[in-house]
Amino acid sequence: MSDDISVIAYVDPEYPDLLREIHKPPQQLYIRGDKTILSSPYLLGVVGSRKATMYGRQACASLLPPCVRIGMYLVSGMAYGIDSFAHRICIDQNRPTIAVLGSGVDDASLYPRGNKTIAQEILANGGAIISEYEPGTKAMLGNFPARNRIIAGLCKATLIVQAAKRSGSLITARLAMEENRDVLAIPGPITDPACEGTNMLIRDGAGMVLEYTDIISRYELQESEMETLTHEPLREELAFILSKLSADPLHIEDIAALCNISIQDASAGIAEMEMIGVIEHVGGMKYVKK
Repeated sequence: MSDDISVIAYVDPEYPDLLREIHKPPQQLYIRGDKTILSSPYLLGVVGSRKATMYGRQACASLLPPCVRIGMYLVSGMAYGIDSFAHRICIDQNRPTIAVLGSGVDDASLYPRGNKTIAQEILANGGAIISEYEPGTKAMLGNFPARNRIIAGLCKATLIVQAAKRSGSLITARLAMEENRDVLAIPGPITDPACEGTNMLIRDGAGMVLEYTDIISRYELQESEMETLTHEPLREELAFILSKLSADPLHIEDIAALCNISIQDASAGIAEMEMIGVIEHVGGMKYVKK
């Protein structure tokens, strides 16, 4: 992976307008990849727990793919958990995504090191990896709250997927609120500590997200763009799952067994197809083809 790094200064016309508006904007951005997408009006920040649960992954798989397909770009921090899953959704659909780092963007400084492959795929798919820290800067604990302000600052809205009561994701939410940006949150079980922070955000006024339209309604997207949701062919892995379904109800465990995939992957695919409207849940974790 080549360290082809460009720099945009605050005074440059290419500097993202929304980011320029925040309190203490970075004076420069170091960028690998396509810097033009940083100024897209369709950037959605996505942050959440590094210890994402099955529920968090299923929520992402259900809500984010349709947003990506109609032209939105997901912005996250390339951390483990929800961040990585958001980037992966874009990569799997051959769509660009933006990773904002708390380290330098050069190969030697990329953090976390275990996500080097995701970094390579982000660049290969026309996305961008950015940081306010110059190449050679190692990740330090104090860099990440500052990094979060860039995620919030680039985006019209930020979605919190899962967050505990004390979570770095809540810092991002607070920063977004302070900049008068939309903060959205996915509710979760009140007994789940991983969802305590997101539930509190909703209680305190964040927008509750139950379906993808709750996200895209915050953006000025044309109806013709939204129609592509039903006209685009299914990805190969989704089409394969769909081929195993019929008018006869099939349990999620049987679907996973027929497809020779994990229940987790089957659940994510089914959640996405149910949202698109090609399958239907008939109760008892059983599904039919529409």
